[in-house]
Amino acid sequence: MDLEMAVPEDQRPVNELAALKQAWLYSWAVLPLGDYVKRLALVFGFFFAFVGAPIADQTFDFSKTPLEFVLSAGIGSSLVVAIAMVRIYLGWSYVGDRLLSAAVPYEETGWYDGQTFVKPPEVLTRDRLLATYEVRPTLAKLRSTLLGMGGILLVTALLLLGLIKAGTDADGVYGRGSMPVPRQVTADGVLYGKRVKDLRELADNDELAAEEAAAQGGVPGYCGDRLLRAYAGGQYCSKFDK
Repeated sequence: MDLEMAVPEDQRPVNELAALKQAWLYSWAVLPLGDYVKRLALVFGFFFAFVGAPIADQTFDFSKTPLEFVLSAGIGSSLVVAIAMVRIYLGWSYVGDRLLSAAVPYEETGWYDGQTFVKPPEVLTRDRLLATYEVRPTLAKLRSTLLGMGGILLVTALLLLGLIKAGTDADGVYGRGSMPVPRQVTADGVLYGKRVKDLRELADNDELAAEEAAAQGGVPGYCGDRLLRAYAGGQYCSKFDK
């Protein structure tokens, strides 16, 4: 005799577990470790190439800031993978709870006629064995994945924020349109050298003048300041932009 006859087959916890293991997304959790990692890597790579990289390119120029570009695209792609893993975890957790529970709710027809099925001892024992030996190890695997991804996301985000802070120019601008060259804007002009405090010092000190010229890199001083560049017209600075 079917001890679960009152419960529709698709709502029985044992069948829900079987369906979970066959579902395209949820079945990832029971793949062998190598295939599991490969599947996550494929999702990450796909979103990195077709979503993360194009979005990161709007802020970070790969030719100038490759590390920031990669970190930014990687964070976005990792978030997509993390969201998928959370969805998988919630599905397995839901079925695990129904397997462990001594009584499970179900719908007879789906029209708000909810009932509660109290499991006979034989069914409860079977379900709890399945929860212990199949669901719990899978949940532990998923938790480890989520914790690892959370740690990677945190470290990556902190590193990216540090790089952005270090590369922000004196006007608080980062990325395209920024001028991240160390400089001092004085009433007389723009200074690039660390030891020079006044342009007049350069007239009498060849060593400081040479140091300032090297720091300036052959670029007109006003090109290093957004305001002065605008006053000068800016068209002569474009040829020095990299």
